Amino acid sequence: MATRITETDSVISLRDDDIELIVGETDVTLVEFYTEWCGTCQRMKPMLETIAADTDAAVATIDIESHLEIAIEFGAQSTPTFVLFVDGQPVEQLKGGQSEQSLRELIATYSN
Repeated sequence: MATRITETDSVISLRDDDIELIVGETDVTLVEFYTEWCGTCQRMKPMLETIAADTDAAVATIDIESHLEIAIEFGAQSTPTFVLFVDGQPVEQLKGGQSEQSLRELIATYSN
């Protein structure tokens, strides 16, 4: 039985087999590729929670050390790397720490 993603107000933690489901079920999805030991990634967590709580976009994270193949597939060779998916397709990629405003503007550019 497939899980359908409708609305969420928190960051979704992904595994390899989840990413296609999440990005396929939501119009706009921001995915952060991270590592546990990345200080910048740790500092991004509260910001991502805030964005997930008050935008229509789904916000998800995936640990590149545990899911290296999917990270390579989407070009996430450093952390953090953000990939924005629209209608299931990657449309933008940002590398390194980002401001909340820059991520919100990116999401707003592609949101209806």
